[in-house]
Amino acid sequence: MAKPRKGETKPATPPLDSEVATRARDPFETLYMGVIQTNDPLLLERGQGSTEIYRDLKRDGKVFASMQKLALALISKPWQVDPVDDTPQGAADAEVVSNILAAINFDQITLAMLDGIIGSPAIAEVVWTVRDMRIVPLAIKKRATRRFKYVQVDDQRPPELRMLTREAMLTGVELPPRKFIVHRVNPEDDNPYGTGLGLQLYWPVYFKRAGIVAWNKLNDRFGTPTPWGKYPRNATSREKSTLFDALRAFSNDGVVMTPEGTMIELLESKLSGSITTQQALVEYMDDWIAEVILGTEPRTKGGGALAAASKERQDVREDLVKAHADLLSDTLNSTLLRWICDFNGLAPCRVYRVFPKKEGTKEDSERDSNIAAMGFYLSEDAVKARYGDGWTKSKAPQPPVPTRGDPTQFAEPPATTGQQAIDQAIAAIPEAELQEAMTDLLAPLLAAIEAADTFEDALAAAETAYPSMDKTRLQHILARAMFGGEAYGRQVES
Repeated sequence: MAKPRKGETKPATPPLDSEVATRARDPFETLYMGVIQTNDPLLLERGQGSTEIYRDLKRDGKVFASMQKLALALISKPWQVDPVDDTPQGAADAEVVSNILAAINFDQITLAMLDGIIGSPAIAEVVWTVRDMRIVPLAIKKRATRRFKYVQVDDQRPPELRMLTREAMLTGVELPPRKFIVHRVNPEDDNPYGTGLGLQLYWPVYFKRAGIVAWNKLNDRFGTPTPWGKYPRNATSREKSTLFDALRAFSNDGVVMTPEGTMIELLESKLSGSITTQQALVEYMDDWIAEVILGTEPRTKGGGALAAASKERQDVREDLVKAHADLLSDTLNSTLLRWICDFNGLAPCRVYRVFPKKEGTKEDSERDSNIAAMGFYLSEDAVKARYGDGWTKSKAPQPPVPTRGDPTQFAEPPATTGQQAIDQAIAAIPEAELQEAMTDLLAPLLAAIEAADTFEDALAAAETAYPSMDKTRLQHILARAMFGGEAYGRQVES
């Protein structure tokens, strides 16, 4: 530790291993017997603190379809177990852990834990057993969130998750260690439960259902004519009953009976044209739902051509899928994976989903082709990085050189042409020297092009960087080569 300079005072040591702004000192926190309630305003207002209202959201077709796209896209990616320390023993232990996870259908467990995206948290119980002299999970069962509460037992420790029972409905009972996996989305200091996407999905689903009900009523009222029967003012109950039966024979949904005669007519809709107000409302709510779950922009706000908008939506969805996969992997690595390794004396391991590297698109190839037309080419490593492995650089085809004994030639060519002399002179230049000269020449131009995002930006950057290219060294090398080729050519001619 550095000593303070003369005249300076030693700074005070900060508080170690302790918290100051604890929940117990929060004047806005109301804890009864330490039980922590969620601060989700929707759950407090309509769900009585329970996430059960979020489970009902999956009954909506758009919510279910969007979650299917998200969850199944994540499940489709292969999972892999790697050791934390890259050692031979760590690799062997990672293989053991991988076999343990495969035996309990790891994808199904992942799918169940993704429910926490809508209603956080998702809680699962690990059923341990002994197999092949190892302590391994026999099954992992998802439990209802409403059965658990967070309780602040110690101000200097995180809130403790407890399970509610018939005997302890307020504070619950303590949970055994290394038994429950808890996946939380957006947990906060004052809300350890986390906040899922249900908070943003509840109202679009609510308004969508109301819009569909109004839409169906509109279709029923104005899509089918309503029978209208008129009866005399002095009609008896029997006559009215007879008229009602006649009207019901026309329609079971609704009829109209009025005095003034017994004539039956059909009331036609007075509306003209198509009524799309309810349809627009339902479509707007569907767009809202898709944007919350998948980050998809509304269909009326694609921001350009259809293909470009579709690609942008695909990229955003892949980023969201990877983010959710990483968050869930963090939860599993800090709980299940750690417990398996600790119980069996294995090296620390981690599990993660493998997302393939994005290969170059058509736009990338067109940009590379345009830049190649300017005289610049990607290196072999750059081609593999952008378009994947499996590429090798092809050799430039060499023009055939006729020989003296070739009977198909009408005239015998000279043994060495002037161009061959120049090529030989250039070949005599050390390759390292020529490579250094080209690197110095193209460095500012390549730096400007690589920093550009579009072809237009790259072209503008190339035009700006061109004056700063240092051609002196390359000109000197080429002058030497041309001099040697010219001298050799004159000698051959003489």
